[in-house]
Formats: sequence, structure tokens, C-alpha cells
Amino acid sequence: MKKLLTLLLALTLSLSLATAALADDGNSRVRQFDPTITVTKNGGTTIVTLVATEDNNAIFAERQPTVTVECSYARAVVTDPSGARIESTLSGGKISFTVTTGGEYTITRIGTSAPSSKPAEDGKTDEPQPDDGSYVNRYPDVQEGDWYNGAVQFVTEEKLMTGTGKGFEPNAATTRAMLWTILARMDGADSNSTGAWYAAAQDWAVKHGVSDGTSPDGKITRAQLATMLYRYAQSRGLAKADVQGDLSAFTDSASVSPYAVEAMRWAVGAGIVNGMDGKLNPQGEATRAQMATMLMRYAKLAA
Repeated sequence: MKKLLTLLLALTLSLSLATAALADDGNSRVRQFDPTITVTKNGGTTIVTLVATEDNNAIFAERQPTVTVECSYARAVVTDPSGARIESTLSGGKISFTVTTGGEYTITRIGTSAPSSKPAEDGKTDEPQPDDGSYVNRYPDVQEGDWYNGAVQFVTEEKLMTGTGKGFEPNAATTRAMLWTILARMDGADSNSTGAWYAAAQDWAVKHGVSDGTSPDGKITRAQLATMLYRYAQSRGLAKADVQGDLSAFTDSASVSPYAVEAMRWAVGAGIVNGMDGKLNPQGEATRAQMATMLMRYAKLAA
């Protein structure tokens, strides 16, 4: 249900903005301004709507007022009417952002939940590797002949992934927050957090355009994994435009979501994704073994 709220404007939409002279084919007319703003809240999403008329948009573009609304979210991102993420400030139970046009601005809560304890990717192991640099396989579920053995050794030695208490659990699913943490660590960023275990990595991922920071506990798909790796590669200037694989070679290429097509082409062209039995399986959940393998292949590309 829509609820009209009184909003605080850093640049107050007062009577001085309500009317203004506007040239129109050489004739002056009064610009009509409707500052009505509605706010619709639905769980973790808040929609702020500003009346989008020609006159309103002209004034918004000229004055660029800052809208401040009540916000109970601990952390959030804001997108403008075009869907682009814009800068915002969250403080004292309010969130502020600049508007340049009328339309719908979406405030999305991030970090909605956190597990009671850190998962394996917290960078700590019960049994550390030897100090002499040699590698000791401490995972009972990883054998020398396994296709992912080399990748598990790589992510363990690089301190990107560790065990789960039951072993490496190569066939277990992974989450978006785990990948944020791994990529942040790969980038040399401090992933330690005082709040939710993934908070620092989440901030890093949003800042670098790797992820929108939503659904931290959501299981990550193979397409999402490829997309985040691609965005990370772009942020480091490593996603070359001429590296484009042919997705039509895979029987399920049509099931790749539009947002992931470019990333999957890059991942295939760069040898990061090879497919399974002639399929990409883009909507399938990425296992820990698959993530380790893709991370190892990416690291070789970036070296």
C-alpha cells in the first residue's frame, strides 16, 4: 500500500522551485512543478517515486536536489529510474541520494541475514599447511586422481578456500557471499568484518561493480559465478574484448540468461568454463570444486 511521506530535502523543494520561468519557442511561460513524492515499502525494497513531468524533470536536472527518506535498513543500495546504481548516504535511520529526474528510485536492502558462524571461506583452518611451503592434502574427500585435486590444492595454498570440517566437500553448493569474500581476498582487500562475516567483502564487491550486494546467502549459479569473475576481470583491465568463445557449441546455450551472455562468452573464450558433456548448465548451482577450478583458471589468466 502506498504511503505518502513527508521527505527531507537537502535542497528544499520550496516555492522557489515550484514556479520558474521557462523559455518556450521565444515565449515565457510558468513552469509547473509538482514535488509530490510517494514511498512504497515491500520487505527489503523501498520505491521512492517522484512525479516525472517535463517541467519536473527540467527542474530536477537543474537543481539536483538530495532526497532523504526514513530507512530502517542497516545497509542498502539505490538505483535510479534507468536501473543504474547511484551514490547514497545511510545515517541515523535515513538514506539520502541525489535525484536528477523524476521516476522511481529503488532502495534495496543488502546483507539481510548472516549465518550464525563463519563458513569455510573465513580464511581460517583447523590444521594449517606446513611452514616450509609444501602442500599436505588434509581433505579426506579429495583424492590425487580427482579432476579437481589440482584446483583444491591451488585455492588452499593461496588461502582462498579452506575445508568445512567434513573435508573440502567438493560437491557442496557455494553462496554469493563466499565468492565476494574469495574475490576480495584475491584482490588483496581486507575481508575481515565486525558485523556480518561477509560485510567487508560485500562492500568491496559493490564498490568494484562485481555484484549488487544482494542475496548474500543465495546459492550461486555457474552463470553468476562466470559473470562476477568477468566483472572482476573488467575492473582489473583483464577482460579483453577479443576473447569471445562460441556458445553455440553447447547444446544448452539458449538457456544462458541475457545478462550473462557476454560473461559466458568471455569465460569460454578464456578457457575458464569448458562445459560438461557438451553443456554449459548456466542455471545449475556452482559446486565448491567447480568454483575452485574456475578460480585457478582465472588466476593463470591474470598471472
